[in-house]
Amino acid sequence: MQHTLARLIDWSRPLVFTAGIVFAVLVAIGCASRLSPAFPNTRTASVLDGSALGQINTLLDKTLHAAPLETTLWGIDVRSIDRNERVYTNNPDLLLTPASTLKIITLAVASQQLGWDDRFETALFTNGHIERNVLHGDLIVRGSGDPTIDTDVLTSWAEKLRMQGIHQVTGNIIGDDRITIGQALKRSGTPSPPQLGFGWSWDDLAFGFAAPAGPLQYQENVVAIQITPGRTVNAPAGLTIQTAGSGLKLVNQASTASRTEPSLIQLRRAASTSNLVVSGSIGLGSSAIVRAVSVANPTSFFVQALHTALEAEGVVVRGDAVDIDRLSENQQDSATNGLQSLLTNQSEPLSTIAVEMMKRSQNLFAESIYRRLGFSFSDSSSAIVTEVLADWGIKRNRAIVVDGSGLSRYNYLTASALTDILVRLYQNESDQTLFLATLSTANEDGTLRNRFGETASAGNAHAKTGSMSHVRALAGYVKTADGEQLAFSILANNFSADPTDVVTAIDAFVSALATMSRGDF
Repeated sequence: MQHTLARLIDWSRPLVFTAGIVFAVLVAIGCASRLSPAFPNTRTASVLDGSALGQINTLLDKTLHAAPLETTLWGIDVRSIDRNERVYTNNPDLLLTPASTLKIITLAVASQQLGWDDRFETALFTNGHIERNVLHGDLIVRGSGDPTIDTDVLTSWAEKLRMQGIHQVTGNIIGDDRITIGQALKRSGTPSPPQLGFGWSWDDLAFGFAAPAGPLQYQENVVAIQITPGRTVNAPAGLTIQTAGSGLKLVNQASTASRTEPSLIQLRRAASTSNLVVSGSIGLGSSAIVRAVSVANPTSFFVQALHTALEAEGVVVRGDAVDIDRLSENQQDSATNGLQSLLTNQSEPLSTIAVEMMKRSQNLFAESIYRRLGFSFSDSSSAIVTEVLADWGIKRNRAIVVDGSGLSRYNYLTASALTDILVRLYQNESDQTLFLATLSTANEDGTLRNRFGETASAGNAHAKTGSMSHVRALAGYVKTADGEQLAFSILANNFSADPTDVVTAIDAFVSALATMSRGDF
């Protein structure tokens, strides 16, 4: 392991830290019990003596390696953007699992290749004709992966169709999700991307955060399932899917426990199946438990929702909601021959969608943007990202990217690669403004809204979090007490400690950076 702390200033000038740096580090190494229970809210500077470098080195290293964190594998790279110099490193070039900090890579590449104003487009066609307020034929909807379509959007479509004089549809509502990554690649045998990411954990697939992606997406491809207790102990629990059209088939293995037993509900759904197994128990008399679960087929879910929206607005649909994959090849060709456009919907720009993606760490948004790269440039998304990163000087020995969200265990990044991207985005004025707006602000919003309270980082640090089993990460920006801009990337892997201890150490580390100051004495 290597760990070095480079001074932010010349050796001729003393290194200054606010009093908070020592406290912040001591909190993470278990010494806070002898001090105030909260971070001091002071900006009074204290000058360390000539051995400051060694002292700070020791303190930061103790933060990272003290019990119970001694088995944690760290990758850290901190740089001063203002002075173009490294501040602290710890295994900066070690490939580690980044979790959701990978979204920084997805957004960086998309913003440069597609542009911040790029928009998803979804179009509605018909293969029939309109006569006396009746559409004789099918409605065919084609999308490019817009992850933001909700009930309001579908309702507006229904209203626009009525304004065009369509009060009845004699045919089906067909979802055409056959978007490919390009005909040249199709001829060479390269398949379109699957709905699920490579390397996603099978036991995540039932949950809303691992929803499948596709060209047609509605309500983030998630529905809510409600679990209620039975009337007596050992009675089956009650299960209800709160949104129609999910395609899920509930397999009820959940029972009712006694009032004194804690409720524990488990969900399981294998890839490419619609059976959602609900097991565990819920306490007698307990309030309902609601869980967000992923739908089985995004296209079917979409067209069912569109069918419902049309009916709700008074457009009678005589046919069914159909995924085009359910039709024979002849039926598919017939349904999509001689199409006429009825309406086109554009999403908000990437700059707006990215705010939701980053602050909420919304995986479906990230996967949709990632896949759009492949669709737009007729190549696999992974190949596009790899090529762009290489152009930026980041080779595969520093970044291996296989999905857009960071859910895959096949993703590997070095801390130095992440910091390279952060510095690159910050140094371009328009990128800086738009990218900073997507990051969570410490103690204020997003995934950092409940972190860094009463520290120098509160309202100061802007960063993307990352979290999965035995992985915690944080990457972004923080200013020192002098207002000097730092970029940092912190990856923690393979720890056996309580994740809360790891997060505490990461937060203490960033708060220590926020208290650093250049003194002129």
